[in-house]
Amino acid sequence: MKASELLKQKGVKPTVHRVEIMEYLMNTKTHPTADEIYEHFKKEERLSVLSRATVYNTLRVLAQAGLVKVIITPDAIRYDFAQEGHHHFYCHKCQKVYDVMLDVELPQISKVKGHEIQHVQLTLVGICENCLKESHGK
Repeated sequence: MKASELLKQKGVKPTVHRVEIMEYLMNTKTHPTADEIYEHFKKEERLSVLSRATVYNTLRVLAQAGLVKVIITPDAIRYDFAQEGHHHFYCHKCQKVYDVMLDVELPQISKVKGHEIQHVQLTLVGICENCLKESHGK
């Protein structure tokens, strides 16, 4: 589905900047920070006037609409297109974030001491396969 259609479906006005940022997140697997998204678009001539504030505001709107996930890692706040069924692994050595599928089911949590749980975000932290290979190869 196109970014503009997803935005409309969620009741978000599909402005040029929102569509562009949404398409970028739909097509990247790097889990970028807001500043990385801003730097990406500063390099593109047609969107070089995009401000840092617009990027942050757009990401907030997209997250509130449930179109992107906010991933909190030890080094930054990152963003991911909100696809169901995966969690994240953060490597503290190379600082990359990977999508991970878990073979174990997380318990179905509906309430914690009277609070209603609407979303569970799991970010595993450790050393990724590539960094482990590099350290064993030395």
